[in-house]
Amino acid sequence: MNNPNSKKYKGIIFDFNGTLLWDTQLHNRAWDIFWDKHKIILHDDEKNKVIHGKTNEIILKIIFSDELSAKEIFELSEEKESIYRKLLDDSKLELADGAIELFEYCNNKKIKIVIATSSGKSNVEYYIEKYNLLNWFNKEYIIYDDGKLKSKPNPEIYLAAINKMQLNKEDIIIFEDSISGINAALNSEIGRVIIVDSNHNNFKFEDCEYINSFIEFDTINLV
Repeated sequence: MNNPNSKKYKGIIFDFNGTLLWDTQLHNRAWDIFWDKHKIILHDDEKNKVIHGKTNEIILKIIFSDELSAKEIFELSEEKESIYRKLLDDSKLELADGAIELFEYCNNKKIKIVIATSSGKSNVEYYIEKYNLLNWFNKEYIIYDDGKLKSKPNPEIYLAAINKMQLNKEDIIIFEDSISGINAALNSEIGRVIIVDSNHNNFKFEDCEYINSFIEFDTINLV
């Protein structure tokens, strides 16, 4: 991609689901199986509004009750995620095109890279093993939903990532794919937000750039 942006960036924060791993349809299918089991009916527009980019705690409280206990949230969340992980295993889905090449480029050039995901601990540990993420990321640079960070579009997870990187906001790029995630990235006042259009959503964010895969990302703007 020919990018007119001449600024040099020192770090990258990646969302994971739908950005590095194009698994949105698998999550949707897992939620559908989960909803059916619990006899809950959600229309497509409701799913888009309720699910994408949000933590399981937020989703489950919206659908079931704001009074769910921590134990109930954990059990329901694990039920849904076990369905999802089985679907992912069966799918043989790999990381997005160009992602590994970008990781390796950044590692070779000493550019800091961080994952900031709304996924919970069990899925993150699964991703680390399945996709060998520690080949490119320090484990402390994989930030996930630990129950303490506010859900996107609140920028808290990205602010935590920025703090971990110890870089100025304007020197960092965030890659995102969902409405709540994009808004979280923008709310963090980061230097540059790039939308990975993995689901062909045709979002209209004027302050963002768009790519269809990481192959299109021009590393010329990285320090």
